[in-house]
Amino acid sequence: MKDYKLEKKFYEFRDLRELLRTSAEKYADKVAFVTKIKDKKTKEVNYINTTYAGLFETMGYLGTALTERGYQGRRVAVIGDNSYNWCLAYFTASCGIGVTVPLDKALQKEELVSCLNRSDAEVIFYDRKTAKIIEEIYSEGSTRLSLLVAMDFESETATSLMHLIDQGQKLVEAGDRRYLDAEIDPDAMNYLLFTSGTTSQSKAVMLSHRNFMSCNYGMNCEELFFPDDVNMMILPLHHCYGMSGLLTFLSQGMKNCFCDGLKYITMNLKEYGVSVIMSVPLLLESMYKKINKAIEAQGMEGKVAFAMKVCNFSDKVGINLRRKMFKAIIDQLGGRMRFIINGAAALDPVVSKGFNDLGILTVQGYGLTETAPTISSETYRYLKPGSCGKVMPNVEAKILDPGEEGIGELVVRGDNVMLGYYDNQEATDEVLIDGWFHTGDLAYIDEDGYLFISGRKKNVIVMKNGKNVYPEEIENLINVLPYVEESMVFTREKTNDFVLWAKVVYDKGYLTEYNMTAEELAAKLDEDMDRINAGMPAYKMVKKYFLSDKPTIKTTTAKTKRNEEIKQIQEELKELGL
Repeated sequence: MKDYKLEKKFYEFRDLRELLRTSAEKYADKVAFVTKIKDKKTKEVNYINTTYAGLFETMGYLGTALTERGYQGRRVAVIGDNSYNWCLAYFTASCGIGVTVPLDKALQKEELVSCLNRSDAEVIFYDRKTAKIIEEIYSEGSTRLSLLVAMDFESETATSLMHLIDQGQKLVEAGDRRYLDAEIDPDAMNYLLFTSGTTSQSKAVMLSHRNFMSCNYGMNCEELFFPDDVNMMILPLHHCYGMSGLLTFLSQGMKNCFCDGLKYITMNLKEYGVSVIMSVPLLLESMYKKINKAIEAQGMEGKVAFAMKVCNFSDKVGINLRRKMFKAIIDQLGGRMRFIINGAAALDPVVSKGFNDLGILTVQGYGLTETAPTISSETYRYLKPGSCGKVMPNVEAKILDPGEEGIGELVVRGDNVMLGYYDNQEATDEVLIDGWFHTGDLAYIDEDGYLFISGRKKNVIVMKNGKNVYPEEIENLINVLPYVEESMVFTREKTNDFVLWAKVVYDKGYLTEYNMTAEELAAKLDEDMDRINAGMPAYKMVKKYFLSDKPTIKTTTAKTKRNEEIKQIQEELKELGL
């Protein structure tokens, strides 16, 4: 594999403003963002291209207007769908105003009020979809909000984004440089991110410019991108994973577009000529199942198997034929798809290998909000199915108190590690010990330096014989079944021991497509669970399981909220009489 020596092409930016300014100079007329505008009446579609120079210039106008209104040094919240305006607000707030507080648009009113109060936000940028709840909260006067900015519509309650930009432009053209020259401390808190969970459980993570820039540098040194790559943002940008990826793409001058919604992904991939996406397992596993269904429906299994053999042979002599041999499949994903980054949770190794075999580089990354977020990742050079690649070159990692299998808690340190939890020194002291961040994840590092995550420390099931069961390991095996959307492994006590159970959420469309009854699907699951159990030691066997059409309760990055989901499972078991 060719080594592109990326570490020689990049350096670590001091702060986000330097990153965006450098890109504005280096890629001035290149398109940074594409925004689709669809007329509701005529259905006519137009595309607005924002250049790198245009993005940075507009940030200057918007930031100057906020400065003029006295908001320098204050907290600025942003909420809504992914969009160029959302990014503009986020970048502007962090590059010379104060602390940026990105909020999850899926939060309930009570949770939003709590986050706004805990963060002391005084300004909020919001879109039409979140207008009702934000304006209701503002009218009740229960927060410190004093300026509402409507990003994509006109409101009697709010100032419009365009009005602020126009106001700031006049000030900048008159020589106002208060925002443009504002001091940025790369080590101060500049971002306040709420972790997934209910109001009482969520922690507010304090991140700095240095945290994000360290992660950006590590990614630039390891992951291979090209100037003509097009990224489509699917993940919510309020989450660290999505935002950190976007900053990497912006630092490399790539074009970025936005997904219209999960059901439009395939259409959008073709529409924008997308070559790079960041995703989560639920989406990728669904895409992979659809590809396999199409191959099966067209009776192409034999041809695909033969093509795989040819590709495997050609690889040995240094010729990569995969994209040519599987062009018809890649065309189903828009024709240009070449690189998929998976994060937030483990991707089934079968799916990862499957995409790589088709000629689409698919890597697994690992990290947390507290580490801004990347700790390790597979790359074009380092691929090992089931692993999270190697630890990033500017991050240190070690395994604490490894057991017989070499598994222990993963701890890390580096410039990407958070400042701490806001207003919660006790929680900070629990995870930041002697400069090392305790991830709460159980892991091991193999002889080749690849990191493998076994599961969350808090999710580990300790059987009565003292053996550890990592539910995620078993769930990955169940989730790859073609009719399974997701699963959750849990325990119930029986005669003074634990019995492993699994809730298996099935794909309703599978029953229709294959003209099956629920009873026939249950029989199929019995066969498949027997096969999965046969490959397990006795203490890891799932003895009881049930089919469900109720999705698990999830965070916005599609992680199951296990504590809340177990309550839903108890209700389902009662209904089923189990």
